[in-house]
Amino acid sequence: MRDPLVAELAYREVVAARERVRAIRRAITLPLRLNAAVDLMGAIVVMVIGRFHLLAYFAPAYVVVLAASAWWYHRYAVRHGLQLPVRPWVLILVATLAAGASMSRLGVALDKSWVSDFGPCLAFTVGTGLTAYWLRSHRLALTAIAMVASTAVVSLAARGDLAVALQLLAFGVLLWHASMGSFEHKDGM
Repeated sequence: MRDPLVAELAYREVVAARERVRAIRRAITLPLRLNAAVDLMGAIVVMVIGRFHLLAYFAPAYVVVLAASAWWYHRYAVRHGLQLPVRPWVLILVATLAAGASMSRLGVALDKSWVSDFGPCLAFTVGTGLTAYWLRSHRLALTAIAMVASTAVVSLAARGDLAVALQLLAFGVLLWHASMGSFEHKDGM
């Protein structure tokens, strides 16, 4: 016969661990939705200012995303006692911005418009893949794969600012969709 007190404590510990995991999954939704909104607005912005000036839009937009996420995580920590990390979001977004801007400039330097059209968006895809790896999210990894596929489809249909706008539109929709699902953590990813 087992001690009922030990069994009750073990049960409550398992329930608390499950709630912590669910809380983290819920909290991850905000940065993804904000990134989706930034991409959706970016689809409009690129048609106004052009693809070679998007850093002027994305850099401040990502600062707002990071600030809002940090505020949300702090608020969440005060309410629930669970501090969530902001540093990985910062590192991934900064690397994504730098890689995207570098790809755009590389396309100009090489006089290859396709590098400028699709390179920065593929850098965003790599950033999404890194985020999926960090979160161990199968759903977000599938989203990154769908982003590559959407870039391939757009490369067949459009060039220039329109191509970038279509990619950002697809990325925004895909990220929004990914944020609506549960973030199941997969081992070995």
